[in-house]
Amino acid sequence: MGQAVVNLRRIDYLAGLPIAEAEELAAVSELRRYADGAPVFSQGEGMPGVFVVIQGALKVFRTDGRGKVQVIDILQPGTCVGEVQVFDGGLAASGAEAHGDTECWLIPAMPLRLMAGRNNAVAMCLIQHFAGKIRHLISLVETLSLHSVPERVAQLILEYQGRNPGRALVEFRETQEDLAQCIGASREAFSRALRLLADLGLIQSTFPVVRILDIQKLQRYARG
Repeated sequence: MGQAVVNLRRIDYLAGLPIAEAEELAAVSELRRYADGAPVFSQGEGMPGVFVVIQGALKVFRTDGRGKVQVIDILQPGTCVGEVQVFDGGLAASGAEAHGDTECWLIPAMPLRLMAGRNNAVAMCLIQHFAGKIRHLISLVETLSLHSVPERVAQLILEYQGRNPGRALVEFRETQEDLAQCIGASREAFSRALRLLADLGLIQSTFPVVRILDIQKLQRYARG
């Protein structure tokens, strides 16, 4: 099995692809490399296909054109972006840039659409994936509209800790500015929230390393 096939099958919604379909997509996919901070695609432009993160990360964000930025997600290896535009033919609703030296497989739109049209199993995987995207966006709206900045920071710490369950230490690779944009806050507000959580005895912060002192209390605080 070629490396491209292995990488494509690492994506959650393509993990169940039969080998033949995975090989078909791999044969038409293109490996792209980006330096840290390099643009991958821009908000409002057409999308050539699905970008699958293999190494590094992609920062996906929206801007109002006046300098205000909302980070939608920081995509890690095995995740992807662009699948919605592949199927609705619309323009990119967000932009993306490399977060660290990054490698992506670009799966062209047409082969993926054709495969979904003739293969019910692939179509069902995509439907389930889109449902997960909707749940993520609903959660993001709830976080931004119903929770204070310190509660959002607590939720962010718990989200990162959940990637390594059992560990009390969370080591962020992103800057405070990046993380603040993820939760719709300023860097100053993010920093104040870390100090508040520390004063409450919930965490110990020597950013970019945060130690969770009482995870159950932190979870209750994050819920509001």
